[in-house]
Amino acid sequence: MSHGSSKHVDLVLPPGKDSLATEVSVPVPSERAVPTATSQPIAEDAFGALKSIAEVGGLFLALSFVGGWSFMASYYLSFGLNPSELDFSVPATSAFAIHMLRSSGWPLVLAAALLISLTFFYESLGSARRAWAGACIVILMFVVATAGSLRGRVLAAEDMFDTSPRLPSVGFISKGAAQEPNCLAKGTTDCKLLLHAKGAYYFFEPIPGEASQAAHGRNIRLYIVPESEVSSTQLVRGVE
Repeated sequence: MSHGSSKHVDLVLPPGKDSLATEVSVPVPSERAVPTATSQPIAEDAFGALKSIAEVGGLFLALSFVGGWSFMASYYLSFGLNPSELDFSVPATSAFAIHMLRSSGWPLVLAAALLISLTFFYESLGSARRAWAGACIVILMFVVATAGSLRGRVLAAEDMFDTSPRLPSVGFISKGAAQEPNCLAKGTTDCKLLLHAKGAYYFFEPIPGEASQAAHGRNIRLYIVPESEVSSTQLVRGVE
């Protein structure tokens, strides 16, 4: 028999010796549809994964920009240029940081140590997790900025000499009657091209390698020539 949303099953127990037969009605719950899994948890997991990727990507971009800008500022300031006036793009600045980190291994080791320590003690930090994570990010930015500044200063000191293969040698054919330097007046390739940006060539006469011991405190004369005053250029690039 049915009653509401339940079913009943009648059971007849065998009578005992001195008893009557007993009829027992046991209600049986009706079958219910098992709810199917919705796509909401899957969507939430996908959104959470994308959010984590975006956070990591944003942190990497911020660190690379800080490191790249510190590297460029230290390097070009050593030659008397202000990098803020050169309008470097964010991708170019970040690329300088990748080059710097590839050459300087200790910032990566320190960053890995901080991340491993934070992961290991993350559960035991409790409510202080956000504070510790923020402190680690600040430390990482300071480390990357310091590494970029030191690396830029070291490379600039090396590139001031004619023995450095990183900067190409350059010679110009000037449209005017230039008197000096020889790379502009005579087209010789005895200058180093520091930068070609904003419609101008930035170059200098490097210090001879044999004068490295006496080069302390020696000034570098940097020349800036607009493209409109040059008819042709010749570059000679060394091999690192």
